[in-house]
Amino acid sequence: MQNDLTESVQASIRPGEMADMYYYGESNLAKQAYPTVVNTRFVQNFTNLGAGSSQFVISPNGGVSDIICQFTTAAGTYTLLALNQGWCYSLVNRLSIRYGSSAQYFFTGPQMYLQNLIDAENSQKSVDLTTLGGAALQGASCAGATGYVYLKLPHNSIRANGKPLPFPSDLLVQPIVITVELLALNSILINQGGSLAGAPSALAAAQMQVKQEMLTDSSDQLARRVDMNSHAYTFPLMYFAQQEVQVQVASSAASLNVSTNLTGFRAGEVQRIVLWLTPSGAVQTPGSGSFNPLQWLAMNNLILTYNGEIFARYDAGSAQLWNLAGDEKSQSVATSVQTVGSVAVTPTVMTWIDAPFAQTNMAYDREMKLVHGKPILNAVVNVSFDVPTLNTSFILHAMYLYNASLLCSRGSAEYIF
Repeated sequence: MQNDLTESVQASIRPGEMADMYYYGESNLAKQAYPTVVNTRFVQNFTNLGAGSSQFVISPNGGVSDIICQFTTAAGTYTLLALNQGWCYSLVNRLSIRYGSSAQYFFTGPQMYLQNLIDAENSQKSVDLTTLGGAALQGASCAGATGYVYLKLPHNSIRANGKPLPFPSDLLVQPIVITVELLALNSILINQGGSLAGAPSALAAAQMQVKQEMLTDSSDQLARRVDMNSHAYTFPLMYFAQQEVQVQVASSAASLNVSTNLTGFRAGEVQRIVLWLTPSGAVQTPGSGSFNPLQWLAMNNLILTYNGEIFARYDAGSAQLWNLAGDEKSQSVATSVQTVGSVAVTPTVMTWIDAPFAQTNMAYDREMKLVHGKPILNAVVNVSFDVPTLNTSFILHAMYLYNASLLCSRGSAEYIF
């Protein structure tokens, strides 16, 4: 009797919809309204296998979901040369996309790589992503090697749990245009005592492949059921990542606290600011023989302020636990690095820091749930942190994630922030 009373009291004071927890029925089942089929038959080859850009055109025809790129290195001389783990992402200098006649935005390869790590459901998937992005190789094994890049764009995500719905290109009258700019192959090689000049500068093969989700009956397309000249379709984004901002910070042989302002904010609500730190100099210079934009260093005692008010404070490396408390995995990934003049492959852990303004919103329904962020336009955002004990200068990378949607109407699409 007491148990029944407790249940009835709790049921009376807790809001929410009643759902059957024993039998399947209308309260706990959903079914697809418009049947679809999936294919991955759309493949285009890169027109430029060396340094330069290749453009891909996706004609308006159904839903566009996942996109991957496949890279294969050329045969040639790789004596005392090496490729770092994740080399495919190092090969991508930057990419851009335009949905119909929408605005064109650019993203860097390492930034795309980090978005994939952020979106991955768990730590093991992050490691798998890094491995599939190109294994660490040395010498002759660098020839004929294949790796893969998940092309992270505003509309899609590498997530399987909570994957966004496909972008309905059938609402457009102009194509989706994607541009991928690659670096030369020999510019990303690690020189362990060989010659970069003698190594191949172009790939043997490169292609882009698209996953399409097509309606079984084309009459179910929204544009055929609704007048899209007088109506609009909102495609919510998990987030929109503005092109990364890079800030040069101090050089010191000892641990040093540095402070810098972040700039380049646009109008809109910022969900969070993602930060990562790299050594500058040759490590960030393609063709130097030590180029590795995926070598990220730990930051300690980080404080982020907005107009002088502290919004994120992570003392003594506590950022990892704070970020883990708001995500399904840690903000780190196990990988490896190779350095100039050494044939050793050194295991390492890359870390980044997530400084949120919005409440915790798990990734599996971010595109379906709008959690407000903070407008930052015309404000002063300052970051201070301890740099590692290395006799080098550093580059602080900052990526701003905004609430955003794509609004489709009259045969085109545009971003709404």
